[in-house]
Amino acid sequence: MRFYSAKSTFVSIVIGAAVALMFLQVYIVIDKGGPKLLLLVFATVCTLLLWMWFATYYDVEDNLLYYRSGPINGKIDINTIRKIEVGKTQYVGLKPALASKGCVVHYNKYDDIYLSPKDKDGFIAALLKVNPTIEVVANK
Repeated sequence: MRFYSAKSTFVSIVIGAAVALMFLQVYIVIDKGGPKLLLLVFATVCTLLLWMWFATYYDVEDNLLYYRSGPINGKIDINTIRKIEVGKTQYVGLKPALASKGCVVHYNKYDDIYLSPKDKDGFIAALLKVNPTIEVVANK
């Protein structure tokens, strides 16, 4: 089952503005005959930002939670998840997410990851279906 990331207004504006500025820079570089390497840099940055924008999601399949945000991806054994904090924002660590007030998933002994599924309730229900011992903590 696939759960797409929520997208906050702030992240939308930042990514949109960055991509727009890159396209403007590409136009200026082409118009002024600037270095072609700069075009490659701008194209790479735009590609990464758009890849993250369109491909940030979480899949629950069998006993695994797969996460992807552009080039960042991985998997977590759902049976190792100890706790999920809902409505919390994490400012450090791995964050394949596009919004705040998501879910901090604690797994293994000391590992955690920040995710921001659009459908938090459905996401948690899918995880609890596999591992009903997960502690769910709602933060206000």
